[in-house]
Amino acid sequence: MIRVVMDGVLTRSPTHRPRGSAVGPVLALCLVGSPLMSLFPLGVWEAARALALSGAVQWVLLFAPVIVGVILLMMWLSALWLEGAGARHPTSTAALVTGTAMTTPVVVGYLAPAFTPFPGGLAVNVALLTAAITTVALGACALVDRLPYPWPPGPLPGLVVVVAALVSLPPASEVMRAWAAEERSRDQITDFAHTIAVLDHPDWSVAHVHEVSDALRLTYRHADGATVHVHSWGGSTALGPHGDGVRAGCDLPGVSCYETDGSVLVDRGPDIPDELRVRLGDGTVVSLTSPPDSPADVARLAPSVRPEAPGERDVLVESVTTDPAA
Repeated sequence: MIRVVMDGVLTRSPTHRPRGSAVGPVLALCLVGSPLMSLFPLGVWEAARALALSGAVQWVLLFAPVIVGVILLMMWLSALWLEGAGARHPTSTAALVTGTAMTTPVVVGYLAPAFTPFPGGLAVNVALLTAAITTVALGACALVDRLPYPWPPGPLPGLVVVVAALVSLPPASEVMRAWAAEERSRDQITDFAHTIAVLDHPDWSVAHVHEVSDALRLTYRHADGATVHVHSWGGSTALGPHGDGVRAGCDLPGVSCYETDGSVLVDRGPDIPDELRVRLGDGTVVSLTSPPDSPADVARLAPSVRPEAPGERDVLVESVTTDPAA
């Protein structure tokens, strides 16, 4: 099947090789050569960062001609490989493959870092994506080359495929990032081994979930923009049922604690938001904080804090994974 597809882009060579004789070399360049070439920018980046951290920034500039020379060498060797195989347009095709191998790591590393469809690190994903893009690009050249045309398109169809693929990587990265965030939020809620405290108030809705030390933090938003963090500390040594609980850290210098309606208000100074701690009936310690940029009266919200109801974790998962601003 691959031989039939690639047969159209590679014509009989000047040495009268049969049609399709260059399919193997072209596939080798796409599946082996281009992934190996794509690792070169990653190596250059690591070397440049190491030099910059060591203070030898001038060496980065001195390596620039060497980098350009290596890229031109890779393109020249690719062109020789294709020309020897009898491929049509060996120079422009080699430039297309080499350019794709040099551009894909930059796009993936800087514009689409979350797009990692293959298991493994950045290098593995860059190599496999480069192989896939170059193979599809030259396959498109093959398909177009079999059609009647008034002028030879050369590697132009492949260039269109490469540009379209690279342009689509950043949006695909954002989709994968959002999906990973939803999966992480779902796991954080469902795998929490202790009671989760919720803010049961009609004016507040849950928007985010994070793991903070031994706590699970649910972030609630008000319609006016105010934000409240509800921390469930069931697994904390100090704030757990058998630790210091609601008065943990109250004996530290600069910390003042005040009893208020069965809760403890922790004041650490004017530049740090107050923390309200509440002990639930099962011993779970809950703390409420509000960031300075969107303050809220945490003391008034304390009566609305309660333990989760049976089956309520599914509702929390749905809330944090469907919130538009999450």
